[in-house]
Amino acid sequence: MGGVLILGAPYGMPTTSEQFAKVWAIVFIPYFLGPSMASLLLTGLLDGREGFRGLLSRLVKWQVGIRWYAVALLTAPLLVTLILFLLSLVSSEYLPAIVTANDKIAVMLMGTMVGLIEGGLLEELGWTGFAVPKLKRQYSIFATGLIVGALHAVWHFLPTFWGSGDSSGVFDLLLFLPPASST
Repeated sequence: MGGVLILGAPYGMPTTSEQFAKVWAIVFIPYFLGPSMASLLLTGLLDGREGFRGLLSRLVKWQVGIRWYAVALLTAPLLVTLILFLLSLVSSEYLPAIVTANDKIAVMLMGTMVGLIEGGLLEELGWTGFAVPKLKRQYSIFATGLIVGALHAVWHFLPTFWGSGDSSGVFDLLLFLPPASST
């Protein structure tokens, strides 16, 4: 989040869509690396080598059956697609990119890579690799979920808001929602 403030704020809050297209990669690199770097740093400081061994074992150990992993991996994309299809009944602006793109394979591959690398690896190392196990020691699973969910929402709000400006930099709710295809 600090990277968004330091690197993104000079371009305006929210920024224009043109500025966002030019500098989003520079602004989002520290944002995506934040949770994983914090997780690794805090694991080393608080738990040392044993903490790193525990973190690595949690990364490679299947905690539940394959069906639950399928539910976890498919629920959000299917729910977003359903919501976008329902919203597209009101306006074609909401049609998912996979429907309107000429190269559907590229959209699928890009979405999968972004989801796995940025969200799955870089963010989740911090959220579920460090924060959840630490919080579960003190709180119920429900309270842990609420705490991590609130932190996750705050973490994502600022960069989403920063990149939600229209061509004049004015907040546009349509741009704040999941992206629709422009192709």
